Amino acid sequence: MKQRNRHRGRALAGLAAGLLVLLSLPLLADPPQSTALTDKLLEGRGLYDTGKYKEAVRTFKEADKLANGSCAECRLWLAKALDKVGAYKDALKNVDAVQAMTTNETILIGAANERGVALVGQAANDPKQLEPAEKAFRQALEMSGGKINSIRFSLGVTLLQMSRDAEGIAILREYLEKGATGADAEFARKLIANPVRARKRIVPDFELTTLSGEYLTAEDLRGKVLLLDFWGTWCPPCVASVPSLRSLSHRLKDDPFQLISISTDTDEKPLREFVARHQMDWPQIWDKGQEFTRQCGIRSFPTYVLVSPEGEILHLTSGYGLGTERDLASRIHAALKDLQKSAKPAR
Repeated sequence: MKQRNRHRGRALAGLAAGLLVLLSLPLLADPPQSTALTDKLLEGRGLYDTGKYKEAVRTFKEADKLANGSCAECRLWLAKALDKVGAYKDALKNVDAVQAMTTNETILIGAANERGVALVGQAANDPKQLEPAEKAFRQALEMSGGKINSIRFSLGVTLLQMSRDAEGIAILREYLEKGATGADAEFARKLIANPVRARKRIVPDFELTTLSGEYLTAEDLRGKVLLLDFWGTWCPPCVASVPSLRSLSHRLKDDPFQLISISTDTDEKPLREFVARHQMDWPQIWDKGQEFTRQCGIRSFPTYVLVSPEGEILHLTSGYGLGTERDLASRIHAALKDLQKSAKPAR
């Protein structure tokens, strides 16, 4: 059965979820909390930390009710959870409530940061709407005395999203110089090298080995239109799509096009047998552990990701049914036509 892909864009429009770093605040006594309220907040935090954002929304609302609607911390965490489910307007309402009900500096810094996150989400693909978000992040950074380095990451990415590359790169370099580590630091380096990543959905860099022993990298495939097929032998719609993909691959074998199938199977031997039996003679990747699949934010199968010669994600769709092959073929031909036009020398 076709599953709906619930992949949500990242906090900056056009990027995947999780780009903007949210403040991880401790439980705060403002006002003094009852044991029941503290327990409910802890429950909500646990749900939030494990990605159960809808449940977290309900729990933080329940916590605020225990405080008769006067719990600034409950409202701040509620705003965070609402941002995660895309309810940016309601998140901003709760940020406003937080700022009106407390003088706790740490909570107010968190509220200013969360205002920026919500405003980025609300701006969608319109960079002109990002100025209020920039202002909110700058306010949060100033309020913290520059001590909360993660806000620099949020501010830097927002500036790049606004095409203010020199400013954004400078902020991200400062973020790195102050000792940032981990996935966000690595992403900051990639943004500094290629700021367009902040404005367009770019497929993650990859280095993949095929079942036949070929080594494929994103850099080596630049200049070609790519179709990434995320699938599994356990998935009936994926299996049903194989003849169409085989036909597509053969028809476009002389074009600057590459189909790559990324399997999420748990066992390699049955996968190899299936590939051989069905004459899947285009590059086949066994994504053991599904690391690359997770990097691409894929949650439904099959999912097809069409990538431009520059690495931009042009189209993403999940499921297979009547019209899927025709739609993909049409989009691929359009991408190839654009590539052909761009290759022609200017007169």
